Amino acid sequence: MGDVGSPSGRQVNLTRLDHTPDLWTDSAYVAGETSLSRYIRRRVAGDDSVIALPIFLMRGFRHRCIIVPESSEARAIPDLARARIGVTGWPDSGNTWTRALLTESGIELSSVEWTVGRLTPQHPVTDRFDGVRPRSDLSVRTSDKPMTEMLADGQLDAVFSPFLPPGFRDPDSGMRLLFDDVTREEQKFLQKHGYVPGIHVLAVRAEALRTDPTLPNELGCMFRQSEQVAAARHRKLLDVTPWLNSAFDLLDATGFGEPNRVGVGANRTMLHDFLRHMSTQGLILESPSLDQLFPYDLTEEGEMR
Repeated sequence: MGDVGSPSGRQVNLTRLDHTPDLWTDSAYVAGETSLSRYIRRRVAGDDSVIALPIFLMRGFRHRCIIVPESSEARAIPDLARARIGVTGWPDSGNTWTRALLTESGIELSSVEWTVGRLTPQHPVTDRFDGVRPRSDLSVRTSDKPMTEMLADGQLDAVFSPFLPPGFRDPDSGMRLLFDDVTREEQKFLQKHGYVPGIHVLAVRAEALRTDPTLPNELGCMFRQSEQVAAARHRKLLDVTPWLNSAFDLLDATGFGEPNRVGVGANRTMLHDFLRHMSTQGLILESPSLDQLFPYDLTEEGEMR
């Protein structure tokens, strides 16, 4: 892994993929990046063939993931009450967090007309429910028509998407973000909740853990080191991203400190909130304990407790 070494000198081969691997069906990888929502749902269903470590490989605020037409009068979450909203994947971790913004603003999810489908014509028509059946009181339909086109044709009032479609920033895209000042909304979320929402975790095939119980400690230390190396390089501006230093100044000004801490303890509030939102949204029928979800806990330095 380049500048990062295993505590025991173990050789680790890191493969970059265009999508997260399916550790439940693909034995080609011992460990990999996995959807937090999918992992929890599989564990609740009794599948313990994959075990997640409390290391979050993807986090993100969701305020920047709400797209509306340029002509929309909506400027805040309460403006989406009784709206027609499209989502790119019903049980996805990111969309779960985005829907949570509605419920935290007092909007009943049953008051929304939901559409699930692909974002653009380039995206394939696939199953975007991952075996999850929406709550019976929710109006949820599927559509093969790209949601960017539905937005332009007035068939949707908003779209929840983890990624902005190509050409979104073009002057004639006809789309904009819901909030005029997304950063300010995210700052308010951080001040209120004290965390950046977790989206993906590092997961390991259980058979590998049975074979080598030191693996969580090895991976935890290595990923923690890699994050520290990356942060140090970013702060030295070793890339060409404009205003990167301003982003770090903004983070430092919040007094929040480390935004991506590892371990159950450092993420307890965030995880409890996510489980509550999953339960409220009908994605799980019961909430497991954090000890069940993360039997291998880590210190904030990535070492196994």
